[in-house]
Amino acid sequence: MKLTIKQILYAVVILLGSLSLAIFLTINSVWLFNINIHLLHLPAVTGISAGKLHGEYLRIVNYIQNPFIHELKLKYFISSPNGLQHFKDVRHLVIFNNIMALIFAPIAGVLIHKLNKQSLTWLLMTPVKVVAILALVIVSIMFVNFEQLFVYFHELLFRNNDWIFDPNLDPVINMLPDTFFFECFGLFFTIFLLLQFGVYLLGRKSLIRQDPSLKSSKSGKQ
Repeated sequence: MKLTIKQILYAVVILLGSLSLAIFLTINSVWLFNINIHLLHLPAVTGISAGKLHGEYLRIVNYIQNPFIHELKLKYFISSPNGLQHFKDVRHLVIFNNIMALIFAPIAGVLIHKLNKQSLTWLLMTPVKVVAILALVIVSIMFVNFEQLFVYFHELLFRNNDWIFDPNLDPVINMLPDTFFFECFGLFFTIFLLLQFGVYLLGRKSLIRQDPSLKSSKSGKQ
């Protein structure tokens, strides 16, 4: 099926809304870090209590999101100039993403609601399938070689090597092991794919509303 310009535009808006919302929700999933404090024995690894690690993580999350916090001040970890620069680079990307989420997530929601009300959500089914397949390909690569994917991800987003932390200069990296980042990627793709699946289901229902025979034919196959 050949995609129309309208379908592509709708898909781009919903893609941007879904991506930015999934990133926002993942960054703010402090509960995932709290689970890993005990799961990965981070107090033993860092020599810092669970409560203090939780506080440090909140300081990082607040810094990279709050435009009114201009300096990262960790209480229990020293930081190198390169390490602080990387957090600043991350902060720029995260604030940009949050602005995108504020713009495109509501627009995508309104657009989906409007199309669903007109029983036209089926227009999004093909673009959503394409996006979902691409996402699943990346997920497959993640499970096969997450380390390489992680490197490519950083090389794509950052124009320096400040993201390569030396534990002696930036011991905060000890509380953010690769396993935790793997889980963050997994959470992001789970949220993103669930959003796409929801849109696809609405599209399927809109097709059935337009042609009830689709429902009966599906039931007949079962």
